[in-house]
Amino acid sequence: MSRAQHILAVIVGLITGVLLVESYGAMVDAARAGGRAIPELWPLGTEALALAMEVSVLEAKRLGHRAVLRLSWLLLVASVALSTLLQVAVAPPTLVGYLTAGATPVWLLGSFAVLSLLYRAEVSADPATAAAEGSTERPPVSADVAPSSAPAPPAGVEVLTKRAQAERAYADLSADGAPVSAGQLAAATGLSASYARALVAQFQAQPPAAVEHNGRRPAAAAVSPGATS
Repeated sequence: MSRAQHILAVIVGLITGVLLVESYGAMVDAARAGGRAIPELWPLGTEALALAMEVSVLEAKRLGHRAVLRLSWLLLVASVALSTLLQVAVAPPTLVGYLTAGATPVWLLGSFAVLSLLYRAEVSADPATAAAEGSTERPPVSADVAPSSAPAPPAGVEVLTKRAQAERAYADLSADGAPVSAGQLAAATGLSASYARALVAQFQAQPPAAVEHNGRRPAAAAVSPGATS
């Protein structure tokens, strides 16, 4: 998020807070006029519900949940309409009083929508950037099971070479039986920390077979200890 967006978020946040306090007070007055048992809690059924449904609408759109989206829109419109009508009902009987009372819940909803969209933009930007950086070093899933006769693209050959180097380095570092950390593997091979962590997790789950110094696996299969009598 840029500096201008941060400033905008602060300004809109202050406006949202002021409108929320104003709307809360008006709804408490309306609840008292309506004889509610606990008027201080009545705004939770209008203002708080409208804000929650606004977030629900945004999430339902992102996830593609049509049923949740329709229900969220229904409750959102109903809560805002109810809040507007009640605040107009307890407002001073003048044109300015009606206009300010009716505009308060609408502006509150709009300012909160701006904050929600700014927050979503900031949160969604970080995973996208991280995924773009990590995808360049992500090993192909079928790299180990691909037929040896199938021609591999240059990018795949480079990844396989890095993996072979990592296997050889992991075997050397774990020769004394000590656990190998991702930092050690990254320092020994020059790989990124995220790729090294992924390889260490794979090697710990299934230790790599021995590799020759040229990065290739031996042709003969290794005989496990205890197989011979």
